[in-house]
Amino acid sequence: MKDIRVRQDGEVLQIPFSACVLYHGQDSIGGLVLGYRLIQWAIDEMSPSRVPGREEIVFKTAFPGPGLRDAVEMLTRAVSRGAYEVITEVPAGAPEGVYGHLYFEISIGEQTRRVSLVPGAVSDDFIQTGRAYKRQEHTPELLKHWTELKQGLAKTLQAIDIRTILQTYE
Repeated sequence: MKDIRVRQDGEVLQIPFSACVLYHGQDSIGGLVLGYRLIQWAIDEMSPSRVPGREEIVFKTAFPGPGLRDAVEMLTRAVSRGAYEVITEVPAGAPEGVYGHLYFEISIGEQTRRVSLVPGAVSDDFIQTGRAYKRQEHTPELLKHWTELKQGLAKTLQAIDIRTILQTYE
């Protein structure tokens, strides 16, 4: 994955994914990769010819996952700036995640894109296993399977063109 470039106080910061891993850790690695890729996509989509300032980026989501949140915070400081919001209203067809929905509203300046993952982009096995884990059903087998699923999702999200799993809303 290419580094993400954002501007802070007139300086261009080049942030590699490895910095997000150092900030968050490995636990919610799928959400971490997803957050990184969504910000990368949004910058490419809405600011292709200039490096946006962190203060220009607003992120709203119906998916309150800690990995996603930490990637967005590391890249944009949206959480600490009060420009990150967990929303509850989603368009019909936005798929469910382990919790919430995989729906996102990302703004850079005056431009906003509303997207979700396409149904099936995150497998039902991933969602059901994650929900079981969140309910504290921690058997060694479940923990092993959950870890494998998270790592597999992260690898997939790193390798694909993120646009292939996004659906847009007007």
